[in-house]
Amino acid sequence: MQTVKMLRTKQFEQWLQEQAQIIVRYRQVEKGELLAEYNRLKKVVESVDFQAKKKELTTTQYDDTQEGKTIAAYKSLKWKTSVILYNLLKKEAWKEKAEVLEYLALSEQIQTAEFQQANAFWKNAKRWFTTPECQQEKRYNELAKHADIVFFFEHTEKEVADLESYKTVWAEEFETARLSDVWQTGFLYPSKELKANHSHVNELQAYTQGKNTQVANRILTIQTKKEKMTAPAWHPTKGMVMHPFAYTSDVWHTAQAIAPKAGVLQAKVRCTGKAKQVLCLTTATAKKSLAILPANKVEKEAIYTLVWNEKEVVNYVNDVEVARGKNALNGENLHLLVRSYLPTGQKGTGKMEIDWIRVYTNA
Repeated sequence: MQTVKMLRTKQFEQWLQEQAQIIVRYRQVEKGELLAEYNRLKKVVESVDFQAKKKELTTTQYDDTQEGKTIAAYKSLKWKTSVILYNLLKKEAWKEKAEVLEYLALSEQIQTAEFQQANAFWKNAKRWFTTPECQQEKRYNELAKHADIVFFFEHTEKEVADLESYKTVWAEEFETARLSDVWQTGFLYPSKELKANHSHVNELQAYTQGKNTQVANRILTIQTKKEKMTAPAWHPTKGMVMHPFAYTSDVWHTAQAIAPKAGVLQAKVRCTGKAKQVLCLTTATAKKSLAILPANKVEKEAIYTLVWNEKEVVNYVNDVEVARGKNALNGENLHLLVRSYLPTGQKGTGKMEIDWIRVYTNA
């Protein structure tokens, strides 16, 4: 099986930022005068008439032009005997001779300003570069290499429209020194009468109702510490009991549903230590969840993406797909759950840091 090389988290985060910038820049260029000028010139330069004229001006030999033929005829007549005698003797009678009449007519023609200008133009082997059309083509080629024009044609309307179709419906950037009222400690249950702040007897940590949680420098940190504490724990046969623990940690959930029935959730997370870290979408019954941190795929630092619709869910770590399966929570209201825990037999401390969480819907 071929191994897919994963982008580093910093690279992938930069790529995500660039996707948002693509929309802004594409629309700016699309409405700008630069692209309008390019399109106008493109229509002119690529027209049949323009190309035909360029071909004529760049390939026509001087001797084949009307001016070239006129000069050649004049030079040929100039050395005719009748013309030489007329020029020497200046006899009026010689004017009636056909060769002299033609010579005199050509002599008069080639001395006009109009002829001399046309003759100089066609005699110039680089005549194309003196034309307004050449300047139009030059400007067109300059615009074709302009960074904004190159960028614009590197993308398509469909690509940009697809990017625009993703709308942010919920985001947590951890900008304040404490978690907002969006968050509540404990597990999510359908009734407030049920005790939300508890652990499980098959785990090693007690939950402290937020004491192991810190928000600083726009980062949420949940620590699992070695600390003795007796706290509520759920026992599968005895129900809720007070239980001694050797470690402490925290669990949080969003008070309101934050995710649409189909969407994308991304979170930048760092995990260290031996504690298990959970970031998932869940329901009020908490019987099922959609993992954002996929099992056995947690990196030290990564951007985790969960994409879901009515039928399936797909997990990514940075830019690499790591899991795909059926959507077990189709149609239910989805809340976010964050927690750290130590299963029986897995002693040790740990830390989960979350820089941001963002939820998008695709229109």
